[in-house]
Amino acid sequence: MLQAPVAELKPAQPKPLRLKVNPYEWKEGENLHFWVREVELAMDAVIISTERLRVAFALSNLGAYTPEATTPGCFTGWAQLWQQLRAAFLPANYEYRQRLCFLACKQGKRELHKYIQEMRVLAVSLVGNPEDIKVTVFMGGQEGGPIPQLFRVHTNSIQKAIQIVLQTEYSHR
Repeated sequence: MLQAPVAELKPAQPKPLRLKVNPYEWKEGENLHFWVREVELAMDAVIISTERLRVAFALSNLGAYTPEATTPGCFTGWAQLWQQLRAAFLPANYEYRQRLCFLACKQGKRELHKYIQEMRVLAVSLVGNPEDIKVTVFMGGQEGGPIPQLFRVHTNSIQKAIQIVLQTEYSHR
């Protein structure tokens, strides 16, 4: 009895994933913190785990970098590169000013969506502030005070608090 040759099964190879990160070019209105978050998300998505590759990926997404900055060993890791970028491109009292703006932020007469967007921008640029402080400031800044649902759920994430407020507003329309 003759048997037909059996096709050898090859394990499926994952296709390489290429993510595009907009380069940071030091233009007016660009937010270094947003760019760093975008780079970190991309590095996590493509599972770049070694420090050397993380630095190389980040440097390749800087708008204008010098060959001297990309020589091997110039930056020992992503954390060091991030610290150098902050020192070079953010004003000395940037974090203090961002915290001050965040703590003073109120909804006032603005629409809820505009207030939420400003809170998100300010929250991203804060370094070292615990989430519960962000939630407290967000709740206290709402026009008319915080909604009762936020106290029932007792959220400790600003994104979760924003989601609850938006759902509540939507259900009251």
